[in-house]
Formats: sequence, structure tokens, C-alpha cells
Amino acid sequence: MKKLFKIELIKIWNYASFRVILILHFLLFLLVIFVASQIDISVPGLTMKNLFQFPHVWESFAWIASWFNLLLAVILILLVGNEFSYKTFRQQVITGLSRNDLIVGKSLVVLLVALYGVLLVFLTSTISGLIFTRGLSVSVVFEKSYLLVVYFIQAIGYMTIGFLIAVLFRNTALSIVMYLLYFILIEPIIRLMFPREARLYFPVKIISNLTPRPEFLTIASDESMLDASGQSSLDLNAIGIAPDPLPFYLTILLALAYIAVFSSLIFIFIRKRDI
Repeated sequence: MKKLFKIELIKIWNYASFRVILILHFLLFLLVIFVASQIDISVPGLTMKNLFQFPHVWESFAWIASWFNLLLAVILILLVGNEFSYKTFRQQVITGLSRNDLIVGKSLVVLLVALYGVLLVFLTSTISGLIFTRGLSVSVVFEKSYLLVVYFIQAIGYMTIGFLIAVLFRNTALSIVMYLLYFILIEPIIRLMFPREARLYFPVKIISNLTPRPEFLTIASDESMLDASGQSSLDLNAIGIAPDPLPFYLTILLALAYIAVFSSLIFIFIRKRDI
């Protein structure tokens, strides 16, 4: 496995598009965080600064980072697409690697990129929390830090779908187009054909819901604006504007199941089809 990891590092380190998209991902995320931190609403009892304080900063930044997971998936599509375009998969098999090694190598890249995403969220959340939070304590700082693990799973889910589409179409440009169409158009249209309750179980819906939209009104409200349960009376779920999500544990289990299914399909297609 160490050998495979070194091979993949050599490939991505010398690939300019990989570095460009990764830098773009990094800069866009920081830009959104910076712009959002400069916004504050002038409504009595509400302040956006709460979103940047512990423990809410974990869910706020994980949610914002989820917007850019499509870029991480595009990175995977570019890497896998190039393997087919330049016949490097075939060359590696000729020189002694197995097809399983090819899958393991790219899976290591998925984990590496996902870890980069987690590290970015962790560092920015920690810095923001330390700046904006008053009355720091260990319990407050780490209360919702488990969302880093959830974001890690989500990033892997996005890239696994991209990996599968790249293996199916074997053309970088076509794979990127199909990936974006599936997320933006194809699955949403298919979901409309099903009852409202069933729409929550589709793969993109499940994986994107791992980091749900923070309850902005509840988080931004001071104590005088909250009810006995700690929720804002203007909460979108409470007033019926936002639909009730699936239980959190079920969303995680289904996301892991989808990742396992997609990974199995990748394994089957690379094992059975000509490379």
C-alpha cells in the first residue's frame, strides 16, 4: 500500500490541474468564510456572529465546506479520466500492478483529499471559534466537533460518485458534465416522480444532508428569542417551511451504504471491463 501511495503522490504532484483546483477550493472556501464573517444583521435579538462561535462554528463551516465538495469530486474525475485517456491504467497493469491495486491507489487519493477537506474545516473552525467565542471551555469547544467525521464521510461520498462516473464514461470532460448534470438536474427530476417521503432516500440527497443547513435563526438568536426547548419560534422547520429530515444516524448509515455500493460498482467495472 505504501508503494501505491507513493505512485499516486507522484502523479498528482506533477499534475497542474490538480494543484489549480485544490488552490481554487481553498481560496473560495476562505473567501466565503471571510465575507460571511463581515456580515451582521441589525435586528434586535439576532446576531450572525453566533455562527462563528463554538460550538456552532463546527456545523456552520462543515455546511459551507459541503458547497465545495463538487470541486473535490472534479479533482477525482480529472485524475481517473486521465488514467483512461493516457492509458496509464493499462500501462500499470502491464508493468505488474493488479486491477485491485489501481482501485486501492485511487481510493487512497480519495482519503487524502477528504483529509485535506477535514483539516481545512478544522483549522478555520478552530481559529474562528477562538476569535469569536467568549467563555471558552473544553465542553463548549468540542461539543459538535464530531461533525468533522461526518464531513469526512460526505467528502468521500461526493468523490466516490465522481469516481464511479469517471469509470463509466472514461472521458474527463463528459464525466464532469454528467456528474454536474446528475447532481443539479437528473436526480432532482427523478426525485420529483416519487412521493415526498421517498425523495429523502436518494443518494445525492442523503450524502448532501450529512451536513444539513444550520438552524440560522436558532443559532443567531439570543436567549430572549428562544423557547423552553432552546429553539427559535421562527425556526424554518418549526413553521413548516423546511421539511423534516431523516434521523441523523439513519442518514449516516445510508450514506455509508451508498458509498459501499458505489465502491463495489467501481470494483466490478474495473475488474470486468477493458482498461
